[in-house]
Amino acid sequence: MDTLLDGTTMLAALAAGEVSAEELTRAHLDRIAGPGAALNALVAVDTDAALAAARTVDADRAAGRPLGPLAGLPITVKDSVDARGLPSSHGRPDDRRLATTDAPAVRRLRQAGCVVLGKTNVPVWLASMHSENALFGATVNPWDTTRSSGGSSGGSSAAVAAGLGVADLGSDLAGSLRVPAAWCGLFGHRPSNGAVSKLGNLPWPDGGLLEPMVSAIGPFARSAADTALFSEALFGAEGIEAVGWQLRLPPARVSSLTGLRIAVWLDDPAAPVDPEVATAVRGFADRLADAGAQVAELVHPPVGGPGDLQLYLRLQSAEIVHGFTADDLAAADDRYHQSVWAALRDLEAQRAATARWAETFTGVDVVLCPAVSRVATTYTPAMTAPETVEVDGREVPIDSVCDWARLSSLGRLPATVVPLGPGEVSGLPVGAQLLGAYLEDRTPLAIARLAEEAGLVGFRRPPGW
Repeated sequence: MDTLLDGTTMLAALAAGEVSAEELTRAHLDRIAGPGAALNALVAVDTDAALAAARTVDADRAAGRPLGPLAGLPITVKDSVDARGLPSSHGRPDDRRLATTDAPAVRRLRQAGCVVLGKTNVPVWLASMHSENALFGATVNPWDTTRSSGGSSGGSSAAVAAGLGVADLGSDLAGSLRVPAAWCGLFGHRPSNGAVSKLGNLPWPDGGLLEPMVSAIGPFARSAADTALFSEALFGAEGIEAVGWQLRLPPARVSSLTGLRIAVWLDDPAAPVDPEVATAVRGFADRLADAGAQVAELVHPPVGGPGDLQLYLRLQSAEIVHGFTADDLAAADDRYHQSVWAALRDLEAQRAATARWAETFTGVDVVLCPAVSRVATTYTPAMTAPETVEVDGREVPIDSVCDWARLSSLGRLPATVVPLGPGEVSGLPVGAQLLGAYLEDRTPLAIARLAEEAGLVGFRRPPGW
């Protein structure tokens, strides 16, 4: 079977007996070992365990036993996320460990019937838009192997875009899911904070019980339908809270593009956007309007500017520092120590941003904005990340390309990434994000699916794949 079909199509073929889970798994393993090897996306492959899991799915199907909603779909898992029996790392050999249990997100996907194929590459500390490290080398973009597939979930995005797995997980603190999704032409969903457990994810301490306050984890996929299916499998309370807490997300606000209220946000003094990206986002907004949506400008964004961007950078630093060892702390600059001191004040400000966004969403259903400021950046000749890149005619630090993800995360909002197709100048994928109200994840997911069904957005095979 063609491994670049989406998971929804594969599930139908599995249910009809057109392909077995074992055959599907072997097809993906062959692709990983064959053309996929050129991408350097996989850092560990668990062939025997994957085939055994696939055979179990086939046996359960043959016996008429209940199957999970994703039964038989082969997936890969970001290297920083624990998958039982496989090593985990955040790109540093000193911290690499063998996972003895699944992270909650991985456990939920296995319970839904997914077959775990292996682990995908990340940058050191998950702290770069280029997924390269001294341990495993550089992962490249299937659209252009001189370019980055994004970070920190760049191995994940390259694997899904090239058909090495049906889906993968992207952890997202500063755009680590949204940037790779956009640069590889994928769908993805960064859930509302707290909707999906992020336990069992480096660089936080092994066995840690504290849920990250700022970042989130969600799925990459090749269709909006798949993204919604995987998100539903991931949603839910975990850990000691699950004894008494339940997550009851509201249904989507809309069931049609007709009458959809959408606000376009393209201008911020702290986050420039390349004209190529702005043109693609505007074009999508125009297509939504032609389909019956009510499109307007977001005149007064609830967040924005240098002050809010600095607030998010402090929140980001405060979360990162929790995973530091004593040696890491000794080597860190004052920024990290100051961020810990001010963390509670900044968390209060983050809640205030959530409240301001809630007011905005009384008048609109979703906000459309860039996922990242430009298309995929190139590696240096040494296959390392460049220090600066060009955005809208200016040289800016490479880290700043994800500032749209930072600003839109300040309100803890759900964000569904949609692929808009190749840009008019570069011919490389451009992505946008649909922001929903806090804990209303099903609304941007539903709108992405409606747009996909209407032919307004969709995954395209990378050239040659």
